[in-house]
Amino acid sequence: MALAERVDRRRARTRAALLRAGHALFAERSVDGVSIDDIVACADVAKGSFYNHFPDKEALAREVAAEVRGAVEARVAALNAGVADPAEQVARAVCFFARQAAEHPEPAGVMLRLFPGAGVPDAPMDRGVRAAVQAGLAAGRFDGLPLEAAVLMAVGVVQIAVSRGLQRPAGAQGLARDLAFGLLRGLGAPEAEAREIAARAAGEVFARHP
Repeated sequence: MALAERVDRRRARTRAALLRAGHALFAERSVDGVSIDDIVACADVAKGSFYNHFPDKEALAREVAAEVRGAVEARVAALNAGVADPAEQVARAVCFFARQAAEHPEPAGVMLRLFPGAGVPDAPMDRGVRAAVQAGLAAGRFDGLPLEAAVLMAVGVVQIAVSRGLQRPAGAQGLARDLAFGLLRGLGAPEAEAREIAARAAGEVFARHP
């Protein structure tokens, strides 16, 4: 029994090391740009050990993406807990992604490289953003765009927030405010209201404890 437990712990440590390596490498490079040799070198494990856990690097990338996506979705849900207005939810989510990219570049880099881009209507960049857009349209809070176009716009803005937040972390709060304002206007919110919501969301999200 003791031997089996040691083997299980060793396997768990190896798997965790491979996942950490995947997070680090896929934050910087695409899946095509990372080799299994790169992964095992970063994880400091034997190459044969890789195949005990994953059939190929694409499988590792999928698991890394699932971990990051789950963590991000949970944080956005917590951020918007108790917030009823879809416009507030959308603005706060955009600000979250900009701050996440500025302060936590590794998971943000993984999102940018492993998640489908803005051209995919159901991209898993953030399910909460899409749900808020859908709720806003259904309630008449947003207007002027059909659902698919509204969702594509929201996903595109989130992707831009992540990309620019990584490039210019010092300006992330102002960028988040402006992107949230532009998205709300594009979704049909009145100008003054959109500006107020975006400014409040940026202030509150960036003031929160990390």
